[in-house]
Amino acid sequence: MDIALCTIISKLRIHQFLALYESIIKNRMAAHLFVFCVDRESYDLLKKMGISKAVIIDFSKLEDKTLINLRKERKIYEYCWTIKPVVIEYIFKKHSKIKKILYVDSDIYFFSDPLSIINRIKKWSVIVTTHRSSKNINGGFVCFKRDKIGLEALKWWKRQCFNWCYDYFDNGNFGDQGHLDRLKKHYRNIYYLEHPGFNVASWNEHLYQIKTYDDRVYVDNVRMVFYHFSGLRMINKTDYIMLWQFEPKGYVYGHYINVLRKKIEEIENVSPGFTDNIFK
Repeated sequence: MDIALCTIISKLRIHQFLALYESIIKNRMAAHLFVFCVDRESYDLLKKMGISKAVIIDFSKLEDKTLINLRKERKIYEYCWTIKPVVIEYIFKKHSKIKKILYVDSDIYFFSDPLSIINRIKKWSVIVTTHRSSKNINGGFVCFKRDKIGLEALKWWKRQCFNWCYDYFDNGNFGDQGHLDRLKKHYRNIYYLEHPGFNVASWNEHLYQIKTYDDRVYVDNVRMVFYHFSGLRMINKTDYIMLWQFEPKGYVYGHYINVLRKKIEEIENVSPGFTDNIFK
């Protein structure tokens, strides 16, 4: 396999990673999986849980003086946004046989395999998806190729994230995403993936017809690839809220919430009391 998939987690998102991991395994994705833990608690728990089909990395061991200083000045989720290009770059440097890397947020859940579609795209160095409700790029899913343009674009993105990566809007920026919007001004081969099954989310699902047949989810009559459950937070071991006005309903949300409940139970079986951290 020459493809890798990676994500970044903290102890607050470990139940969502376990849901993501389950969806990757169920869809039999032919990709190496890397998980970067930004705190020791998440790293130790995953090791204890025996996650066998992923490389689990304690990110603190990769931090240099610059990253240590950035961690001190930014909120933990801002820091996770900041290091997206760092972890992609790390995989490229450490694993010469990997030619393509897909970064996904931990609150993504796959309903079918994205690689069958990614592998059909002929000319690209970077693949991005927009919010669909706007033309702005969403940073929850981005792919880089090991070629001249892809590696240069990755380094550029890293520099921008080091300079500015915060949870408010400023001069077209928000987190890591505004920088991605400017990639096409600097580089060729930035491919905007318009497949309706990619990056379905609360902010765009009203644009589609979502139906389920035999536990397969369809978006406008094509298979849903993944749903991005941004804004969904568990407030205890069974209940949840949305951080903005949106009413979760239908099979997609029902299935995901049930999976999260199951993952919280699995965590508690291994480390009683651990999930109390999630709900603070």
